Amino acid sequence: MSDELRPVVDGDMCTGCTICVSECPNDALSMVDDVAELTDEKACDGCGICEDTCPVAAIVME
Repeated sequence: MSDELRPVVDGDMCTGCTICVSECPNDALSMVDDVAELTDEKACDGCGICEDTCPVAAIVME
């Protein structure tokens, strides 16, 4: 994936399961008000693991 891509979380679809947060190899995602959020944009390398592991497809790389 391009390092210019970043995860965008659909807060209405996110179930708060925390899988993406635990699977992110760079600790770039955190839970904010029970919704996953990219909280460390500089740490994110655009790998797309969060998108791939989200069981409800609430994350897209843009």
